[in-house]
Amino acid sequence: MSDLPNIADDDDEPSAPFWMTTFSDMATLLLTFFVMIVSMSEVEVKKFKEALSYFQGSTGVLAQDAVLPPSRPKVISKKAKNGENQEEKYERVIQYLQENDLMDKVQVTLLEEGVHVLISDSVMFRSGEAELIDPSRSLLRMIADVLSDEISEVIVEGHTDNRPINTNLFPSNWELSTARAASVVRFLLEQSSALDPSRYSAVGYGEYQPLASNDTAAGRAKNRRVAILFKWKSWQKNPTNNPQQALKETP
Repeated sequence: MSDLPNIADDDDEPSAPFWMTTFSDMATLLLTFFVMIVSMSEVEVKKFKEALSYFQGSTGVLAQDAVLPPSRPKVISKKAKNGENQEEKYERVIQYLQENDLMDKVQVTLLEEGVHVLISDSVMFRSGEAELIDPSRSLLRMIADVLSDEISEVIVEGHTDNRPINTNLFPSNWELSTARAASVVRFLLEQSSALDPSRYSAVGYGEYQPLASNDTAAGRAKNRRVAILFKWKSWQKNPTNNPQQALKETP
């Protein structure tokens, strides 16, 4: 009897390392988690593939060579009253520009703090004037209506080239650029989507913030522009960042 092999003792030996049990449980939980997400929401294939890529190449839990999500600026995706988020509103503006052949005249950039719109003066004004022409009115009305639910502040800047101007209305480019910015603000305030007037500002920079050289006609055309920042979140909400508020509080 003593010569027979101890079968019971052999069965007690583990067939795999103990850590595999914990690892298998974690993998099962992760799989269950992703299945629940897929079953409860609409899947955007691009974003889903990006999320899966974060787990590829990782050799273990909390390992030093684990793949981490890339660091990049975040864009707020708050849903508006009509169900659109900011990215969708941005896409609507781009679509409008494409349909109206304005892509070469208007540059729209989605930033973390809001939407920055750069408009050539040829779309906005006649040479040497500060009264808005019809194409710009339609453009500004569309942008203001699309973004109205999210805007908390609007900053308008007027810019010119370096060619001198000396008229009864505008003795210099300072006056012309400022008047153009004010015209845009006045038009936006006339819209049904207008904010409180205290949330608008207009400033003229004249020729002193060029984007290109004024030595060529193309460069001068690029410098004659109106820049508008439709801000998502007003800096005025933070009293420490508001110099006007600080002046009021100073005895």
